[in-house]
Amino acid sequence: MLTHTWREKTWAELDQLWDLIVMGGGITGAGIFNMAAQKGLDVLLVEANDFAFGTSSRSSKLVHGGIRYLKNRQFDVVRESVKERERLIRESDGLVDPMAFVFPAYGNNHNDTRMMKLGVMVYDLMVPKWQHRTLNRNQAMKTLPALGDQDLAGGVKYHDARVDDSQLVLRVIMDGIRFGGSALNYAQVIGFCKSVQGEVEGVIVKDKTNQMTPSHIEVRGKVVINATGPWSDALRESINGQPRLRRLRGSHLVFSQDHIPLNAAVTMLHPRDNRALFAIPWENRTLIGTTDLDHDLNEDETRITAQELAYLLEAAQHTFPNHPVNEGDVISTFAGLRPVLNTNAPHPSLESRAHEIWQEDGLVTVAGGKLTIFRVMAADVLNFCAHRLPGSPTFDHRAPCFIHPELQNRQDLRRPEWVLMAGRLGVDVEPFFQHANPDDLQPITPIPELWAELAWAAEHEAVVHLDDLLLRRVRLGILFPNGGMDMLDQIRSRVQTTLGWSDETWAAEVKHYQKIWRENYYLPN
Repeated sequence: MLTHTWREKTWAELDQLWDLIVMGGGITGAGIFNMAAQKGLDVLLVEANDFAFGTSSRSSKLVHGGIRYLKNRQFDVVRESVKERERLIRESDGLVDPMAFVFPAYGNNHNDTRMMKLGVMVYDLMVPKWQHRTLNRNQAMKTLPALGDQDLAGGVKYHDARVDDSQLVLRVIMDGIRFGGSALNYAQVIGFCKSVQGEVEGVIVKDKTNQMTPSHIEVRGKVVINATGPWSDALRESINGQPRLRRLRGSHLVFSQDHIPLNAAVTMLHPRDNRALFAIPWENRTLIGTTDLDHDLNEDETRITAQELAYLLEAAQHTFPNHPVNEGDVISTFAGLRPVLNTNAPHPSLESRAHEIWQEDGLVTVAGGKLTIFRVMAADVLNFCAHRLPGSPTFDHRAPCFIHPELQNRQDLRRPEWVLMAGRLGVDVEPFFQHANPDDLQPITPIPELWAELAWAAEHEAVVHLDDLLLRRVRLGILFPNGGMDMLDQIRSRVQTTLGWSDETWAAEVKHYQKIWRENYYLPN
């Protein structure tokens, strides 16, 4: 759908009065865009980099209630989150899948275990859905043989869900386009159009692909929403907005399942500060995260620090002593930023994950929140400015955001690859299988993604650079050693012609991708 022709057509149609302009192509902006398009509004989404470039491709891959927020008494956030988790599991065609979590109980953490039992009980009452249980020692070892067995007394088992975050963003945007909206990546807002009264009434957009004419364009809108997450304050500077965010960095490590074998997720406490972390089985890898630290760098890219690397390795070694890991076992790292509202809490982890909406000089900003409640945030911000939209529509976060494929053959539901691709592509799942090279309908072992996804993404999913393809569409860059660069010949044969890249362009893209991966997705210098 999102081909080179689509980009040129969309750029040529920017010069009109839009009902709504959404800045930010992460999950918050995607949700607003999708919900507005469903109401028949003329809505435009613009993203300065790639869709899901920032926070929404570097999360912990969870759709979850946030059980650790109960400790901080953030009950409203948790209640909203567990309800949205259940809706997404029901509605997403396999994109959001339930996952079991185990909190190991040891002889020396009776108090923590008691608090966890109370927490999961509250968690389930909020849904309501009774799905937790207490495990004895043998049950805990059977569920998670990778756990250290010394002094292990049992465990607490509960459920949340996992997701491919960037694929969720893309699915929400693609369905928003099918509802009638228009969206562009690599379309950077470099300024605002203002009325004589100084009210924001549009944006100045720059084409970062260097392919569109004109390269800059003024785009007018009845409402302009700032949904740029950690970069919200930077945009607000031009209207003299005072900083309101506390940008917090969360970093992660990725290992092979051979090094840390898991068939359920682990909620673990760090031995140094007793802070809750997760070990998550994801795409046949094991993900360890996350940190929660103030981030002061004014850069688009984020990266793990040496201190965070040591901190996460220490947690993994403590929790899985029979499977010791070190720096040499790390496949990749990634770090994302949380756009948390700053209340000057003494520690980052004490800041609320609630969201807020406000207006300055006509510009509407939404910030805070978390991936799981993106539809709640979308409905709240759209209802906030509904009086400025045609017909003053009302928005309900319980409205579905996915267009589901029509099932041609019920046998497809028994094919894991069909369920996987239905979650990723929605109504495009049938065209995907019809047009794919049969030889490419095989997993890129050992991960479940299919080789055919590379060609499909190159043709239909707004790929501009190689890092778009390998870090956010088909996640080889974080799932394979060396960023998947050992597979470049196989990748090239499937995508170069479709992307229209000359040999010189391919070489330049490879060089650029290698630099991005080594600086931001591997071990710190």
